[in-house]
Amino acid sequence: MPSRKRALLIVFSVAFMTACGKDERAQSDPDPDPVSHEVVDASALSINPQPRENLQQGGELRLRLGNFAESWNPLHVDGNNYEHTLIRQPLLPVFFHFDAEGVPAPNPDYVAAVEVVGEDPTVIRYRLNPDAVWGDGSPVDGDDMVAKWQACNGENTEFNCASTESFEPIETITFGDDKTDVTVTYKRAFPDWSQGFSSPGVVKAELIATPEVFNNGWTELNNEFLSGPFKVGTFDETQKIMTLVPNEMWWGEKPVLDKITWRVIADDAKAQAFANAEIDAFDIGSDPDAFQRALRVDTAEVRKAGGPNFRHFTFNAKAGLLQDIVIRQAIVYALDRESIAASDLAGIDWPVQPLNNHVFLQGQAGFVDTAALTGLDYDPDKARALLDEAGWTVGDNGIREKDGQPLIVRFSQIATVKASENEALQAQSMLKEVGIQLDIVTVPVAQFVSTLTGHEFEMIAFAWIGTPYPFSGIKQIYGSDSDSNFAQLSMPEVDQLAEQIAFETDVDARIELANQADRIIWENVHTLPLYQRPELIATRADLANYGAFGLSSTRWENIGFQKVK
Repeated sequence: MPSRKRALLIVFSVAFMTACGKDERAQSDPDPDPVSHEVVDASALSINPQPRENLQQGGELRLRLGNFAESWNPLHVDGNNYEHTLIRQPLLPVFFHFDAEGVPAPNPDYVAAVEVVGEDPTVIRYRLNPDAVWGDGSPVDGDDMVAKWQACNGENTEFNCASTESFEPIETITFGDDKTDVTVTYKRAFPDWSQGFSSPGVVKAELIATPEVFNNGWTELNNEFLSGPFKVGTFDETQKIMTLVPNEMWWGEKPVLDKITWRVIADDAKAQAFANAEIDAFDIGSDPDAFQRALRVDTAEVRKAGGPNFRHFTFNAKAGLLQDIVIRQAIVYALDRESIAASDLAGIDWPVQPLNNHVFLQGQAGFVDTAALTGLDYDPDKARALLDEAGWTVGDNGIREKDGQPLIVRFSQIATVKASENEALQAQSMLKEVGIQLDIVTVPVAQFVSTLTGHEFEMIAFAWIGTPYPFSGIKQIYGSDSDSNFAQLSMPEVDQLAEQIAFETDVDARIELANQADRIIWENVHTLPLYQRPELIATRADLANYGAFGLSSTRWENIGFQKVK
């Protein structure tokens, strides 16, 4: 599945990756608390905020994930995974923090000041904190900013960057009296300038200096190349446990916790692990069984936030029969996305509503119903008519064929990811009704990223985790040259619109351009949004400053447990 504050992330568990989703199909209990289906505002967050003086010093926070990364590089397409981003956040520089509205502010631990010194072109002057250092004692400075820009500005395509959109617009990066005085000059007015150096602000220059080290040099987390309030304590590859401990070189406020432990626990086992008090929190996502189990834990609560996160189907436009736009469009007509959402979300406190826009959520400024606008929405009769017109005739077994070839599409479901499994079965049943055979192929969790980035699928379901920059995902996910364009579908008109959007400073104009792009994306069936993905976090009730963050930042040094009264 691709990080919350840098570019869209895949999520595959409840929040796995830059976009893979694990949600569950289990039925709700007959006696849980009533489900309100209240819509959560996009700026909502629920983290039990507490001042540091109300917290116990010390303690261990125990968390789970689906699998450890094969690439820990946050800039690499294979490293753009939400769960792995959570692990990296307290280990790498964060230049900007975001509030509940998604508004950035410089993080003084790394950035003493930021000044906009030019509007058109945009010119930004950074005064970096001279106390900030990497684990080997070398400074976090402008060299690292330059390296990030040069690796991901798109000029050298051997760097497999998850996104280049924040770096292509940069014209120069220059230094003042020293390398903590950094001026970034853009080619034109660039409204989203804070995105490129947000989280992580930078990574160590030598780790991204060449395509070889960028693409292949991040197989482990080495403390010498990390910088944050925590560092890696131990990593047991056999038992799949990683511990993070306070970084003795940290110059900011000291972490409240003594330890953060990350343990690999299968998605379908996480709720039981929480009920057994083996972990202190987990992301429920679209997992009805986990939601109901969490409600039954007396010492726990479910924290809820909004955010621009959505589950979807991606269609590989270079694989099998999906190379034909007619078949992709027929699939869209055949899929009842409201029923799929209702099945995924049964028993979860979240509204059941199909998402009909790739850029904006229902209720967000800028949202238009692109499914209604294009007419490309659930209508099985249109699916049949479209296939009839294209020469696909129904055979004796109910499956269409053309020139002796049966109409078969493959769906890669992620093992133990219940939303993926459910959506595969739902789609299989619906497509059969219009004469399309959907073969389900099970992909182990550990192979999800390689399956996605290696394009070894035809249809696949996961979730994208959004950021405070709603326009940025257009180029990252749908751009013809983007490594995150997993559909491999080239749409030159979208490329042109994305370029205009990147430099447009008028918000209304950006919205209009974004919706023009969305219509093209919808008609070409690059990706089919299903529904907004819930951000529901089950936690111990006494865990403070942690939970459902929405668009806001995680401050790992301030997370801890409340003092016993």
